[in-house]
Amino acid sequence: MYQLIKKHLVFWLIPVFLLFFWYFKSIIFPFLVGIILGSAIQSLAFFLNYKIKINYHLAVFLIYLGFIFLFIFAFYLTIKVLLTEIPSLLEKLQPYISFIRNLNIKVQWADFFSFTDYLPNALQFLSKFMGGFISLGLIFVVSIYVSLSKNFPETLLFSLKVKEDYFKLWRMIRRKISFWFLGQIILMVFIGLGTYIFTGLILKVKYASLISLVAGLLEIIPILGPIMTLTIASLIIFLENPGYVLPTIIFFIFLQQIESHFLVPLVMKKAIALNPLLVILGILIGAKIGGILGIIIMLPLLSVIVEIINLKTKIGEA
Repeated sequence: MYQLIKKHLVFWLIPVFLLFFWYFKSIIFPFLVGIILGSAIQSLAFFLNYKIKINYHLAVFLIYLGFIFLFIFAFYLTIKVLLTEIPSLLEKLQPYISFIRNLNIKVQWADFFSFTDYLPNALQFLSKFMGGFISLGLIFVVSIYVSLSKNFPETLLFSLKVKEDYFKLWRMIRRKISFWFLGQIILMVFIGLGTYIFTGLILKVKYASLISLVAGLLEIIPILGPIMTLTIASLIIFLENPGYVLPTIIFFIFLQQIESHFLVPLVMKKAIALNPLLVILGILIGAKIGGILGIIIMLPLLSVIVEIINLKTKIGEA
């Protein structure tokens, strides 16, 4: 009788929990992202403390300092692209858009690229971006608390008498997720910087910052990311100088070969291995549920599920 009541209770609690989660997702998502980022920083700080003998709290400070520098640089680059390069690019696209409109083809996205509509769209984007600073503040505070608590979540859950085996599993997953985050940042910076060196310093393309920003951001999407980057870069460079399109295609193929065969095995060897198709599915689901925060939550969640399945498989084989 007790087991039957328990099953019914769990059955009805699941939809209630999901509704609660959805209703308060604007609060829960930043909170969970803060825990994930804080745990990743915590694991990286332990690694620096063990390998280089840096004080744990000093390691946390240095990691945060590096992340803040990257965030400020990315924010500056984004604002620069939005206010300088994109309007100029849209002006170049106007003849092509006018040609499409003259063909009487209903292309709704053509209205988005109208230069007269660009400023309101950009301002709306910036307004939403600035509104996200409250969530960003919550993420920052929670991640600091988690990263500075060397024994998190043990200190939080010991009172619940959680088994030590679960803590071991958590520490293993936390370490792999942290190296996945770090490896992903390294890959994004590598692709973005390499793209800027080629397009900005070698080819001297006017829109090098835009192409580099797109290349770095799309690096997080496996398989489709490089293809989308190559397509966008080729179209932009075609507007600037059609003769540069072929060298650009060759460069991106060469860059992806370097990344796939040398950089990925080097920086991701301690990270959790996820099937690229699973990552794409996680990105799509996470983006649909909660945008960028949903993506950040979904990928570690997939990592946890994969690790638990792998662990149970190993136990079953043993």
